[in-house]
Amino acid sequence: MPAAIYFFGYFHRIPPAVVAGDLMRAFSISAASLGNLSAIYPYVFAFMALPAGSFADTLGPRWTLALGSGTMGIGAVLFGLAPQFSVAWLGRLLVGLGASVILIASLRLAAEWFRPQEFATISGWSQTVGNLGALVASSPLALLVEVLGWRQSFVVIGTLTLLLAVAAVLFVRDRPEAMGLGPVNPGPAAGALPSLGETVRGIPGIFSNPRSWPPVLATAGVYSSLIAFLGLWGVPYLTQVYGLGRVEASTYTSLLAVGIVVGAPLVGWLSDRWLSLRRLPFIAFTAVYAACWVLLALPGEMRLPLGALAPVLLLMGFASSGLVLVFVCVREVNDPARVGITIGFCNLPVFLVFALVQWLTGLILDARWEGLIAGGARIYPASAWEAAFAFCLAMALAALVLTFFVTETRCRNIWQPR
Repeated sequence: MPAAIYFFGYFHRIPPAVVAGDLMRAFSISAASLGNLSAIYPYVFAFMALPAGSFADTLGPRWTLALGSGTMGIGAVLFGLAPQFSVAWLGRLLVGLGASVILIASLRLAAEWFRPQEFATISGWSQTVGNLGALVASSPLALLVEVLGWRQSFVVIGTLTLLLAVAAVLFVRDRPEAMGLGPVNPGPAAGALPSLGETVRGIPGIFSNPRSWPPVLATAGVYSSLIAFLGLWGVPYLTQVYGLGRVEASTYTSLLAVGIVVGAPLVGWLSDRWLSLRRLPFIAFTAVYAACWVLLALPGEMRLPLGALAPVLLLMGFASSGLVLVFVCVREVNDPARVGITIGFCNLPVFLVFALVQWLTGLILDARWEGLIAGGARIYPASAWEAAFAFCLAMALAALVLTFFVTETRCRNIWQPR
């Protein structure tokens, strides 16, 4: 059940790319405005990072998942019915608010049901499930929009998400003991949930720990540039520069999600089981990811031919899956009793940077717009896309540098109380 909810939580990140043209026509907005609309989701994620961690640690995963899924569903329905841009903005705000607690609650649940040395693997499988949602939010969503229209599509999606909220209350349990089983991780972390005061008192220690920051900032660079393409600009880019239709362009962008579906559990297994290392796979996967951006950002006549684009996007998605290590890298250098708030800390800078990159890439595109409009949507020259992708490349290269500063824990918690 948590997997199904996270599937929809990740699904809700992607739709602006698929319906970008529809939204620009329906609300008569520019690329910067569309970027701001898309950025609401990560801004809320950043704002909710620490409260979401607190909810997972104090309310427990079951009710956190139910409340999050219900809020996402209401927001999606409102977005589909929006008569004007401000209502659509409010709908995306609610979607982001609900989705912000899903991954944290799911990993908090995993910390109760699985052993610590399995955490990177579970994080990887979580990303696999999430990116299956991203896959469905690409070509299948494009087909659904062709049949029902974008508004009715969001109403249907929102209704399904609301049903999952009910299912979470009925079927999810916070820990094995609630089902009459023995604890998987007996010790101080097992038993009663910590109080809100205890959880809040742990926040300064996470922020002041210098070992917490390199994996989080590296992940911010990878994730923000990845979602700029997968979740917002990939479909418009492919339709305007390569002349693809919406469904075909969505198929190409979905290759990123396919790569993550394959790579995320693999990087978790490599780190947990084969290498018993954190930093080396983080560096290796991020290096390949940055190399893919070098190819994607090639200008003018050096631009990748369409036939070469598919394997590059597939590899790019595969390599980006190194970011699943962020949760375990930060968890293993902080208090093991505060899993929810630690994961919440990971989300704060990641989604703040994600939101800024969505907005900044929109500004870059608008700055190079030459006034061409087709079907009510702006058409950007190839040089504008090249400039936006050069910025994404810079984010990927910065992420690569930061991975060299990740603390190697050798898959064990090395936190020491001060």
